[in-house]
Amino acid sequence: MEHDQRRAQLEALYTTHGTVVRRYLRRRTDPATADDLLSEVFVVVWTRLERIPPDPLPWLLACARNVLAHSRRSEQRRAALIDRLHATQTPARERDEGGGKLGEALAALGERDREALLLIAWEGLSPEQAATTLGCSRRALAMRLHRARKRLDVALHAVDHMAPPKPIEACND
Repeated sequence: MEHDQRRAQLEALYTTHGTVVRRYLRRRTDPATADDLLSEVFVVVWTRLERIPPDPLPWLLACARNVLAHSRRSEQRRAALIDRLHATQTPARERDEGGGKLGEALAALGERDREALLLIAWEGLSPEQAATTLGCSRRALAMRLHRARKRLDVALHAVDHMAPPKPIEACND
């Protein structure tokens, strides 16, 4: 593929899906980091342009998810080094996924549950797209969502009653 065609394809993907990918990242990290990670996502897109599937959004969100995970691992290594140097710093906590009771309930969930729920509810993906983004089958996603919704209900109930949430069993789905 010619350089100008590649560039046009990349620009079209960015124009069509860049806002959704940025929004996905901004819900999971601070705005400046989200913008940096968005750039990294589209660097990956440039290197793999020939392999972008016909429905690119799930692939782009999976790519963003991987870039974010890599960034978090890097940040964790950096934080561990600072901890060793200063012995007073605590590791950064994941950002709250929302405000108020819902935010508290979501924070009580495991990462897998939160991600499955948020891809559908906040990112507006179809179950097929969310399954592709998470790298699982549609059936596995349906089971994961069912369990995540049950755990969210328990966590919301606990938040409403101002009692600490009951331990939420993790499953290996």
